[in-house]
Parts: sequence; C-alpha cells; structure tokens
Amino acid sequence: MAEIIVTTQAELDALPDKFSEYTRIYIQNTKQRVLVTKAWENSSVVAWGNSSVEAWENSSVEAWGNSSVVAWENSVVRVFSSTIKLLLHGFSVAFLPITINLNIGKKSEHCHIQIVQDLGWFERNAVEKTEKVIFYKKVSKDFKTQEGTANETLWLVGSTVDHPKWNPCGHECGPGKFHACSRPYFCDEFRNQQGDRYVAVEIGLTDLYEWKENPRYPYKIGFKTGKVLYECNKFGKQI
Repeated sequence: MAEIIVTTQAELDALPDKFSEYTRIYIQNTKQRVLVTKAWENSSVVAWGNSSVEAWENSSVEAWGNSSVVAWENSVVRVFSSTIKLLLHGFSVAFLPITINLNIGKKSEHCHIQIVQDLGWFERNAVEKTEKVIFYKKVSKDFKTQEGTANETLWLVGSTVDHPKWNPCGHECGPGKFHACSRPYFCDEFRNQQGDRYVAVEIGLTDLYEWKENPRYPYKIGFKTGKVLYECNKFGKQI
C-alpha cells in the first residue's frame, strides 16, 4: 500500500485522479485548512488537524481532531473525535464510537449513522495488544521534550526513561505521565518545531494508562516507563 502526505492545497491539487495501487492519503495541516474537493479511485483519506474533506462516490474517510467532513453518495466515514463537523448526503454511512456525543447533519433519509461499541484504545488504534508494545514520540533535535521546564526529559536512543512522579489518573494532558501516540504522525498535533525527530518507544502493558471517559485525543496513551528503540520517520520506519 502506498502512502502520501498532503500538507498544502497545492500538493493536494497536484495528485492524480487515480492510482495504480491502493493509496492512503494523509491530510495534515494545523495552520491552514486544506479542502478536499475531489475523490480518488483506489484510495482512502485520513484527515486530522484542521483538515476539511468532501468525500464523493465510494470514498473512505477517517476523521480525527478538528476535521470537517461532508460525505456524498456512497461514502463511508469513521469518526474518532467529538470535535468533528459531519454532514451526510446520499447513501453515506458514518460509524461513531458509543462514547462520542456528536451532532451530525443529515441531508438525506437514506444516510445511515451506525453507533459502534468502543472496544478500547488498542482496538480503536488497530494496535496488537502484546506484552510489550511500540509507540511513538516526537522530540527535539536534541532528543528532548518539555525543554527548559521542570519536566524536561531526554529520549536518547538506547535509553530507558522512567517517570519520577507517576500519577496518570487526572487529565489526558499535563504532568504525572509520559505521552505516546499509536502512529508517529499523530504526534505532530502536540509539537511541530524545526529539527524535530520521531522516536519509537517500547513500553510494557503494565506501564500503560488509557483514558476511557470520552478521550479528547483517542490516539494518545499515557505511560510510566519506556525504552527508546530507534529514531524513525513519521510512518514509523527506522532511520
């Protein structure tokens, strides 16, 4: 499967009308809204940040963060955040976890909204639940996070990092835990500075903490201790 990252409207408009192999298109832009106004054959779209998607024909869309989606004809939309703006037309179908309270506009009596049971963080993020799992962090060019604060942490490859004040039971954000994401590119929502790197971190199941009550960031998870395995690109490939 091919993967393409789109960060500007110009890059989006330059894509071909169809692909020779199944292609997943990632639309990422936290500063300027990117609008999808065409559908691709043999493709699916993953939108997060401030992306806006119009899905036509047989398109498939995964919506995260503050994305806005208008679905037409036979489109299928999976929603992962209560901040999504969703409008359905034609025979579109939307899948919503039962934990999400979302106001959806339906413009056709043939649209269908399917409420599905949220089976937990691992199922939601398509991550196999094993004794040790690899997640991802985005760090500075010097492999640090929270630089210049009391929570500054060094994430050197080969090191094991342990949180000195483990207390994950409060809010998703803030002190008391480290944070990791199921995919490296999801970390872009939390930091985006020149020279930033991605690292893969191995974490034991007993050191993880999942926020189950209407998480704001359903792709983020808390952890106490992790071993930094390697630096990687935004798709998790070791570099």
